[in-house]
Amino acid sequence: MSVFDLIIKRRSASSFIDEPLEDEIIEKLVDYISGLEPPVPDIDWNFDTLPYLDLLKIARSEPGIKAPHYLVLRAERKNFSLQNSGYIGQLAVLYLTGLGISTRWQGSIAVPRANDFPETLPYVTTIAFGRSEEPFRSSPDQAERLPLKKLAYGFSEPFKEIIEAARLAPSSYNRQPCVYVADDKGRLHVYRKKRILQNPMTSYLNCIDSGVALAHLETAAKELKMNPEIVRFKPEPKFKNMIYQASIKFN
Repeated sequence: MSVFDLIIKRRSASSFIDEPLEDEIIEKLVDYISGLEPPVPDIDWNFDTLPYLDLLKIARSEPGIKAPHYLVLRAERKNFSLQNSGYIGQLAVLYLTGLGISTRWQGSIAVPRANDFPETLPYVTTIAFGRSEEPFRSSPDQAERLPLKKLAYGFSEPFKEIIEAARLAPSSYNRQPCVYVADDKGRLHVYRKKRILQNPMTSYLNCIDSGVALAHLETAAKELKMNPEIVRFKPEPKFKNMIYQASIKFN
């Protein structure tokens, strides 16, 4: 199954079958995630796959969605660690989708440092996963998303396919915080929208969402053999009143 098929197929499940997955699937997932390289490599990160009852031991409250398994992502507190976590988590989501396993990001879960496992990195976010009776998506038209013309700017025509892949990326409350701006040098820049009266938690989640979108952009570009490379330019390229996240060069 192609990356584009996986991106279309993935859908956030609202309920899961209360049965654990086979150990072999968890082992394959762990091996896959362990081999991932996030966009900014010098940020330490790790993860756990926890069953429901073990998540309850560290979380402040019950998760919004009960699932047999949870992927818990952690990272040291550095600039771009949230985007890295979103990138890693979404690649894991696409991998699970390819195995026929349903997923849902759980941005409402909080894990206080005092509750978490000793000497681990700071908690970032969680993804619920397991089998579900809900169908996967069969068409991009089934996704409630903003039209491409409200997300793509500049010389974006050559990048329409990969921006469409990013358009289908999940985001907290389906806010779709990212826009994509192609410059006259053949580079694609990703920006995060500024929200009126945006609170810290909204910014936190939108940073994770930006990493999710980057995962879709890069994997789609690799599928098309565009040789993408995620970079962060300094000085940062400006676009309107938006917050620069990262860029993709095509080598």
